[in-house]
Amino acid sequence: MYGDRAEPVEAATAFVRAHFPEASAAFVGGSVLTEHRTPTSDLDVTVVLDQGVVVASSGLTAPYRDTLEHDGWVVEAFVHDRASLEHYMAKDLARRVPTMMRLVADSVVLVDHDGIAAELRARARELLDAGPAPYDEAELAMARYLLTDLLDDMAGSEQEDELVYLANEVVVETARLALVAGGHWSSKGKALARTLRQVEPDLAERLVNGHRHVVVYGDTAVLHRAAVDVLMRVGGPLLVGHRLGGETDSSR
Repeated sequence: MYGDRAEPVEAATAFVRAHFPEASAAFVGGSVLTEHRTPTSDLDVTVVLDQGVVVASSGLTAPYRDTLEHDGWVVEAFVHDRASLEHYMAKDLARRVPTMMRLVADSVVLVDHDGIAAELRARARELLDAGPAPYDEAELAMARYLLTDLLDDMAGSEQEDELVYLANEVVVETARLALVAGGHWSSKGKALARTLRQVEPDLAERLVNGHRHVVVYGDTAVLHRAAVDVLMRVGGPLLVGHRLGGETDSSR
């Protein structure tokens, strides 16, 4: 799997030692530690510094993100202090996509000065286990409206390229709606597929099959039925009658 490279934890430990000797805490997480790892998986390394500490290798202070290479591995380094890590986990909560939380909670600790890593890992685990907040009324209405509008566009389109793009969005929005409405964390990219496959394998299969029917045969009916079934769980399609208030320029 790793060829001539060191295994992930060993490589990540050496990476932190070489690039972030200033770290108070460090973790390696992501799919490389799971059965989902592939030959192209990278190392997701979270580094926590004391506030104001300058990283000698970059000349920067936290927070920042850096993509580097170390011993044959591509490394995504997420560099934080404690305040910025809490800020990004709060962003995870708001969008219901626990990227930073998972990278810390589901990790191997590489550096732990004075128990900081253990404390941060426990905090991330607490937030992750609590689950996402449910949609409020306005958020649910918007999610229903967005998916209904996509289905309407897909039903009316006769252009092959448009149908491919629309089918992609229908799959993503249906998966997100099903997960959050069901009390589960959402995700993005390949992690969205994996999450839905774990939580609702039948729906995951229906969406992939529906997408295939659109792309291969130009048939939207299978995907449309799968999406509408999810909409019916939360009040049904919503288009006419949806109203969204606008924003004003507070500086005026």
